[in-house]
Amino acid sequence: MGKRTKQYKKLMRAFELLGFRQPYQLLMTSDVVLDTIKLDLIGLFEKTLSTKGLKPMITQCCIRALYAKNVGPNRDPAVVAAIDRAKTFERRRCGHLMDKDPLTERECMLSVVDPKGKGENKFRYVVVTQDEWLRDRLRSVVPTPLMYVRRSVMILEPMSSSSVQAREREERAKFLAGIVRRPQKRKREDDESGEEGSSSEGKEKRDGEAGSSVGVGGEDKPKKKKKRYGPKGPNPLSVKKPKKKAPADQKPAKPPASKQPPTETKAKRKRRKKAGGAGVGSSEQAAKGEASAVESVDS
Repeated sequence: MGKRTKQYKKLMRAFELLGFRQPYQLLMTSDVVLDTIKLDLIGLFEKTLSTKGLKPMITQCCIRALYAKNVGPNRDPAVVAAIDRAKTFERRRCGHLMDKDPLTERECMLSVVDPKGKGENKFRYVVVTQDEWLRDRLRSVVPTPLMYVRRSVMILEPMSSSSVQAREREERAKFLAGIVRRPQKRKREDDESGEEGSSSEGKEKRDGEAGSSVGVGGEDKPKKKKKRYGPKGPNPLSVKKPKKKAPADQKPAKPPASKQPPTETKAKRKRRKKAGGAGVGSSEQAAKGEASAVESVDS
């Protein structure tokens, strides 16, 4: 990207601050079409403005001026080619009737760019002309980018002093609007507090609501509470609960003893011997004792 291309892009961004938008409306005169008949005019526009968002336009009076140059026995083929090229562009209706005295190209262009004569480019046209007088007059119309062709090169003029002053005023106004901003009061009705408003409109509104709340037969209808919208907080389920810090003097609590029911010791059951079994056992023991005693005597 060349140095001139960067300058042109920066210049068009400055014009965009004053209301220019793509596609740019290129309003050209007949001399531009005639001088660039051997050149790619649309390619020159795209290269100069670094965009393909273009809308080339020409007025009816400019086409009429081309037809006027093609009158006579010696017709120039370049003029015929310029007329054919001009027919491919969008026709800008200037409103100048054919049956009346035709206006010159200069008067037509001035009336189209500045229709009310207030020095303002109302429809944001980019004017392309070879006429130096017309360019000099349009420099006082704010904001108007001016273009012309010199040695097969499309040139975009720098911003005029009047356009620079308009841009500075616009930037200053935006800057002050950003700093000095009036606070917007937001009215909220509090259902809990029954404070009365200072304005009479608020009183009438409350009186109307009170009247509408009384139904047929003097029965009071329940008032619908308006839902209050406030700042949304975090989800309480996803927030970690804060831990309570124990004071320094307090001793750490003992772990709770396991609460188990006391086990009851069951008493051992005593077996009771049967009466018959007990007698037999005692007789056998007696017999054994007598036998041992006899053996001891014999010995």
